[in-house]
Amino acid sequence: MPEMSETEISAYMASTGHRRFEVTAYAGGLKITGIAYYAADTRSSSRRASDFIHSLTQERLTLSSAKIFERTTNQLIDEPDFIVISLPRVDAIFADEMEETNLRGA
Repeated sequence: MPEMSETEISAYMASTGHRRFEVTAYAGGLKITGIAYYAADTRSSSRRASDFIHSLTQERLTLSSAKIFERTTNQLIDEPDFIVISLPRVDAIFADEMEETNLRGA
């Protein structure tokens, strides 16, 4: 099967409701940033990024391309490929929808 081009991938994701969010979460003394992927149905595809975050029903959120910072100094602590956040331990969480949507990393 031939590999899809970036344009074809973006078109596929847009037509199926796949969305990508840049997430910032604050938990204790940490600031955690990363990318969350969401496969929305057609009914929820028009939601804003904040609606996506507030509609999460699971207790964990996986972020790719993660960065972990010390909250007060903003010093970078670690850059794992991904991180799983326990949402009950999060003090605050924000999301912004990313303009470019594709399947290949950020």
